[in-house]
This record gives sequence, structure tokens and C-alpha cells, in this order.
Amino acid sequence: MVGKDKQEDDNSSDAGYSPEELEQLVQEKDAEIASLKEDLLRKRAEFDNFRKRTRKEQEEFRNFAVENLMVELLDVYDNFERAIESAHNTDDVNSVVEGVEMVFKQFVSILEKQGLKRIECEGEEFDPSEHEAMMHVEHADHPDNTIIDVCKPGYKLNSRIIRPAMVAVSKNTSSDKEEK
Repeated sequence: MVGKDKQEDDNSSDAGYSPEELEQLVQEKDAEIASLKEDLLRKRAEFDNFRKRTRKEQEEFRNFAVENLMVELLDVYDNFERAIESAHNTDDVNSVVEGVEMVFKQFVSILEKQGLKRIECEGEEFDPSEHEAMMHVEHADHPDNTIIDVCKPGYKLNSRIIRPAMVAVSKNTSSDKEEK
């Protein structure tokens, strides 16, 4: 009888709900679960659409961001074309050189306006985060790890290095002799 009493106690723990009331509660909870599942599926679809739309917008932004730069560079292109044509039709080399220098300055100005900066490093201490050592040159006049020649200039775009400067770095011969 103890087992039967235990079962009756379990039934009474249903807080006095009748079987019909329990069935009603189960149906309400099932409906709530179905509603939550539907909401979840809708949110997933919305998020997937958002992700696709964002990707497309980013691609369009990249394409049109380059467009403004291209429009500015077209002027440089046109001026180079005129300079070449002028070089073929004139004997005055100095005027051609001046024209090409003007176009070059225009080109540099556009690049600087876009945030491009040349890394000035000759005479500076070698920094592997900004420079790439192409060679070490024994040199008594410069301290160790001093950049004595720039083989290929480096550039930063805003604050990011997009090409390290390729440099020749001094190796002081006098300090080697003093150590020995």
C-alpha cells in the first residue's frame, strides 16, 4: 500500500489540476513552443537576408570607393597622354620634362590626398616593422643598424604600412674591432 500512497501523493502534486486542465496546459505550452519555433525560423531568415544585404552593400561600397580615385587619376592619365604627344611633336626637351614633372606632382598630390605617405628613413635606425633589410654594409662612419641607403621606398596608407622600405643597413666595423 505504501506504493499506492506514493502514487496518490504524486498525483496530488499536480496542484489539483484535473486531467482536462492538464491537457489544456499541455496544448497551451505546445502552441507556445510552436510560436517560438516560428519566431526563431523567421529571425534566422531575417538574419540571413541581413547578412546577404550587408555583403552586397560592402561590395558596392568597395566598387564605388575606387570610382572616386579613378576619376581623379583619369586627369593624370590624360595629362600623361598629352605629355607623350607633346614629346613627339617638339624639340624642346626642357618643356617636356617640366610637363612630366607637373603631371608627377599632380599624381603624388592625389595619392597623398588619399592618405598615402612615403616612409622617410635614411639616417634613421633600422625598424623591422617599417623596413626590410636588403643588405648590410660595413661602414665605419655610421653606428650599427643605421639605414644608409634606400633601395626601394616604403609607403603607409593612413597608419598602415602597405610596403616596407627596402634598405641597406650599416654594420659598424670599428665597433667590431673594439670588441675583439
